[in-house]
This record gives sequence, structure tokens and C-alpha cells, in this order.
Amino acid sequence: MNPDFFVAIDFDGTIVSRDVTDEVIQRFSRPGWEIPERLWVEGKIGSRECLSTQISLLSASIDEVLNHIDKMRIDPAFPAFVDFLRDASIPFAIISDGFQGFIKRLFLNSGLDEIPPVVANDIRETPTGLEAIFPYAEEHCSSGTCKCAAASKLGGGLPVVLIGDGRSDFCLARNAAYVLSKGKLSVFCTENSIHGQTFKDFSDATRIIQSGMMESFHTAIPDRFAKTI
Repeated sequence: MNPDFFVAIDFDGTIVSRDVTDEVIQRFSRPGWEIPERLWVEGKIGSRECLSTQISLLSASIDEVLNHIDKMRIDPAFPAFVDFLRDASIPFAIISDGFQGFIKRLFLNSGLDEIPPVVANDIRETPTGLEAIFPYAEEHCSSGTCKCAAASKLGGGLPVVLIGDGRSDFCLARNAAYVLSKGKLSVFCTENSIHGQTFKDFSDATRIIQSGMMESFHTAIPDRFAKTI
């Protein structure tokens, strides 16, 4: 049976309760990281410019950063959620404006049998320090990772169910068929009349999607796939 939808999953604040990138910046950055952060929040620059500046201010090696984030943990219900998606042949990916190295490190620490597909920014060490790389940037988008473009390509044009929590998910939320949200994303969805519902953790997300599948999503989610990317 062909899949009916593609699931795009945010990482920071969603799979892990804390924003890993923010914590790394606050722990290792030299003074000045607050300036691009404020400009990004105010909408004056995109996340790509913000992250590029902030990562250049880090005074740590990649190994030091990874050792620091080892104390963080993903949602304990997330591995079972991944198993559910795979067993149901539902295509999915983690699409994040964070960093691949951080995400994969925490997945490895969690004991996942197989690392889920990850689309995110990257970091490399240079003679002068750390540098952010944006392999999934798009010319028309100011984000480090263009979530809309990534979801469209990976989903092969299938309607998108987004699971997220924050500002980096706003654009994709406007284009998604349905949104499972928490945090700032829930407020955004309410203010913009975006179809979806809140969720607490990934056991909750599993229940919501299972319920929708049993009702074929046609009655469980009104106009669920009226919009596609």
C-alpha cells in the first residue's frame, strides 16, 4: 500500500526537550552571540546568517561540544515512534535547522538500532575555529535548512504532517497538511488557523497518528491534505 503522507520531524525542543544549539552557543560562545540572536528573533536576519555568526564565535573543538551535549537525552518515547513509522511504511525524516553532528550524537547515545534520516546544517573545524555549513540552504530562503524544500523533496510531493515546536517550523507549518505542535509553534498555528493539534511527547504523537490512520485521516483530520507543498 502506498503511503498517504510524509512526516517531517523537528529536533531541538521536539525530539529533545532542550534546544541543543542554543545551549552549545551559551556555553562556549565568546561575547557577541546575543546580537545575531536578537536580530533573528526580530525577523531582521534569517537563521542562516544568525547561526553562521554564532558558530564562528564558539571557542571549543567539535569534540568538546559533543562531550558537553552527552548529558542531554531525547524523548524516551521517540525510538518506539520511529519503529511505528517504519512498521507502518510511513516515510519520514528529521528536518532541523540545528546541526547534524549534534543530532546524530544524541541518537547514538539513545541506543536507536538505526539512525533515522537527518536533514540539518553541519559544522566543520578550520584553522581559525568552527564554521557552520548549510548543505540544505535554498537561495530563496534565509534559513540554514529550508524545511519546506527538504520536506517536498524527501516526501516526493506527498502531503506533509509536521511535528515541531518553534520558530524554525513556522514556514513549513503554513504549507503542511497537518501539524502536531507544542511551544511557540502551537501559538503560531492557533493565530494562523493552521490545521493540527498539540502533543506532549512522542507516545502522544504515536497515538494521534495511529488514530488518524484508523479513520484513514479523511474524517480524523478535516481537509487534512487540501494543501501540499
